[in-house]
Amino acid sequence: MRLSEIQTSEGRTRYVVLDDNGELVLPVVRYLKHLDYRGYARNTLRSYGTCLQLFFAYVAQKGIDFHHITVDDMAGFVHWLKMPSGMLNVLPHQPTEQARSNRTINHILTVVSSFYDYLWRMDTLSIDLHGKTHTTVPAHARTYKRFLHQIAGEHPIEKHLLKQPEPKSRPHTLTTQQMEQLIAACQSERDQLLLLLLFESGMRIGECLALYLEDIDIVRYQLHVRDRGELANGAEIKTPSAERTLDVSAELIYRIMDYVASAHTETVTTNHLFIKHHGAHSGEPLTYADVHALFQRLQKKTDIAASAHLFRHTLLTRLAKAGWAPEHLRERAGHASFQHTYQLYVHPSADDLREAWERTQKHVCHSSTLLEENS
Repeated sequence: MRLSEIQTSEGRTRYVVLDDNGELVLPVVRYLKHLDYRGYARNTLRSYGTCLQLFFAYVAQKGIDFHHITVDDMAGFVHWLKMPSGMLNVLPHQPTEQARSNRTINHILTVVSSFYDYLWRMDTLSIDLHGKTHTTVPAHARTYKRFLHQIAGEHPIEKHLLKQPEPKSRPHTLTTQQMEQLIAACQSERDQLLLLLLFESGMRIGECLALYLEDIDIVRYQLHVRDRGELANGAEIKTPSAERTLDVSAELIYRIMDYVASAHTETVTTNHLFIKHHGAHSGEPLTYADVHALFQRLQKKTDIAASAHLFRHTLLTRLAKAGWAPEHLRERAGHASFQHTYQLYVHPSADDLREAWERTQKHVCHSSTLLEENS
């Protein structure tokens, strides 16, 4: 089983899953096409295709019909995802780390469940996998309480029987020193500008690569994130709802103007802000592959493992720590809800917790006071 990239008649990049004989896995193809019609982003389609490719690889190894999958089969799939070998008949001789994190496994289970729900609703099969792998628990049994849950009442909470426990983790961010090292290691004005823009704006890399010259407001010091669909360089914003206007510093705008003046010569025909500078494709829009290669070069120079998304994480985490209101953070991030933004970026560090304790410990009874009161 493998995930294969294809080009549609409209020139768009999409994905299909092929079996070991190179034949299309038609149920997956139809499902991904269904999601495409619903407006799912290209990267999401690729992620879903990868998850289903893994599922059908497991089904093929076990020799079962996916139309008649059981809860035991799904439990076996979870175990298979954890195995480093990826083979049912190859077991490790000693304890080893599982191949995928529990968070990744839960994502794959969600995709497979959605795939079966689609087939069930299309009357392609009679099995309701969602009903077999989910149960309900009383609302009071859950530690997390939704906003205004008292008013909403005690509605049962749905629970996935195969969901793996996920440890709490803080988002990894870059220090100021690390960012300075990475920017200083850039060999071109364009690369330095890209890193500065990624951090100061908090934009996704696809949004940066989709920036047109007319998206730069040099009077108001703003950047406009606009939905133009999938562009020639493969760039696109995540969802149409992510359109927004971002305030940035005058210094960043001046840097952009300097870069445009030097890079966008008369021979450049594209409206994309970031373009290639060398080679046969000089003057064409910068691509995801170009950015990935940039961060690989920077890691070799600085020994700092960074990515474009890590710059976004760093900014939004800092803004949350600086006291930005939830609705402001949501707008900056381009999320549909501030709950999602807070779950990703609002995580107090050990130093934050220590400072909070030192500010409030005088209001807490000391052990010596308690002993005197009880004596």
